[in-house]
Amino acid sequence: MAGGIGVEYDKNIVFAPVGALWRRGHKPVKSYGTAFILALTKYVEEHAGKIITDSPAKEFIIEKGEIKGVIATGVNGQKITIHAKAVVLASGGFGANTKMLKEYNTYWSNIDDNIKTTNSYAMAGDGIQLGKTVGAALTGMGFTQMMPVADPETGELFSGVQVPPENYVIVNREGKRFVNEFSGRDVLTKAAIDQGGLFYLIADDEIKKTAANTSQEKLDQQVEAGTLFRADTLEELAVKVGMDPAILKSTIDKYNSYVDQGFDPEFHKDTFSLKVEKAPFYATPRKPAVHHTMGGLKIDTNACVLDESGQPIKNLYAAGEVAGGIHAGNRLGGNALTDIFTFGRIAGKTAVDNIK
Repeated sequence: MAGGIGVEYDKNIVFAPVGALWRRGHKPVKSYGTAFILALTKYVEEHAGKIITDSPAKEFIIEKGEIKGVIATGVNGQKITIHAKAVVLASGGFGANTKMLKEYNTYWSNIDDNIKTTNSYAMAGDGIQLGKTVGAALTGMGFTQMMPVADPETGELFSGVQVPPENYVIVNREGKRFVNEFSGRDVLTKAAIDQGGLFYLIADDEIKKTAANTSQEKLDQQVEAGTLFRADTLEELAVKVGMDPAILKSTIDKYNSYVDQGFDPEFHKDTFSLKVEKAPFYATPRKPAVHHTMGGLKIDTNACVLDESGQPIKNLYAAGEVAGGIHAGNRLGGNALTDIFTFGRIAGKTAVDNIK
């Protein structure tokens, strides 16, 4: 459906995302999510749709017990009243709301008070809270997916060296490996939490050849920004990040021998591409950040929002991360796109059919 409205993909790139066991990732030609947003915006506007930004919906308009629109607050604080025959909530999850994360968490042993998110900081659970005001049921709220390899300071994904895990070595703050780099995201996250959160991706100069988003220019920019460390020897690199040089050198020497053997007796990594041997060497600091919240408003297969008794709330629909239960306890990487395009379409179609 996305391709039909102008989202162009680079069919020459198929990669393994972090947490994936196989190469199954596809990238649009334009930058990541922007490609979808631009194409969908054009489609909406060409079909007489109106997009209002910076105007959060604060409450529903209720007439005779039925939802008949929303009241929003404009960018200058003005009240915006929008009458509608149906409302579709597509406001995202609550990855940027630490209070909600802690309140509902049943999965992680610890969620830091200052935990970051890879998502937009607008993902504060507003749509979920709005749904609760009309009695919407919630489901799966305790399950949150973390992205283990996020920027420690910002939660950003694409700082430092971000390439398939076959091409780097994960070490803790002591310079020791502690996990199979090709593990799933939840395994990597739990392992990182057990190490205190912060860890490093170690790679060499060959790393820039292995991903579309890693070039010499970008590496230089990251080093200058302090989000990436570089040195001519592993020992010097260890000093820069506060590790024992002998420990890091020993760790990498052993890893390189595993690449030669094609077998990792320590952590059983079975997909190798690069050794870490060609100067300069790089260390990217990483820390888990909230990536996707599995919980949200309970919906049926027609994207109708359900109340606590399992009955549809008339004229209210939900799609995307604001809806819960779609991905069970741990979303498969990439499936959020399948989710939004599938249930977004279903929600719109159901709403129109019910109006008729």
